[in-house]
Amino acid sequence: MAAPQSEEGKAGEKRSPWQRLRGGRLALWWSSLLQDYAEAFAEVVRGIRRRPGLAGLWAAVLSGAVGCSLRSPGEASFEAGLLEASGALLLLSPGTRSTTAKAHLRRLLELRDQGRLRFQSLLLLSVVYEAPFDAGADLYLARCPHLQPRWAELPRRLLDVGFWGQWWVLRARMKDADINEEEFSHLPERLRIVTFHHLHSEANEKLFEKKYKPVVLTEEQIQEAERESRGPRLS
Repeated sequence: MAAPQSEEGKAGEKRSPWQRLRGGRLALWWSSLLQDYAEAFAEVVRGIRRRPGLAGLWAAVLSGAVGCSLRSPGEASFEAGLLEASGALLLLSPGTRSTTAKAHLRRLLELRDQGRLRFQSLLLLSVVYEAPFDAGADLYLARCPHLQPRWAELPRRLLDVGFWGQWWVLRARMKDADINEEEFSHLPERLRIVTFHHLHSEANEKLFEKKYKPVVLTEEQIQEAERESRGPRLS
């Protein structure tokens, strides 16, 4: 005759798989983890209430860092900008091309053809720098780790900096790309730079609009004009 089961045994047999899962070690671990996160979140909320100014500053800094990271340009962006700048320079007459822009683009294109352009993302910004050899070069000078360029030489080898969706060095070199500085080298120093105040655009616009206004003559001017139109009388 079988012995009667205890109350604990009957309760264990009646527990469903979901109940056994909730009472297991994994469920206890997840419960304690969520409790820790809840306490940490509550502590953050209390800190924000105590010092809202500092919390706002940190939120602005983190938002700016995330925005810079998302807007950091990539290697394809630099390649597209380089090709666009070279195409825009080719459309200009050779006599009007900026020597600064032309020299900068020639150097970048030569380094690209030699495989010596290197791109590096630094999370918030990106840099393009010059390498001494092609990445596929199998020379001893290119492979030996003790002969690699030092970090102190990076400013000299730096070619461009990408930040907030722009390559700033390329953009600065292409500014006024249709102005050849050599054409004005024979001029005095004070005439080589044209500022906004030298243009007098407002005065020129007023004179341009003034010529469309009707001419108003006084009575004396009308009489003088009539006498001149009659000419001198013969005696």
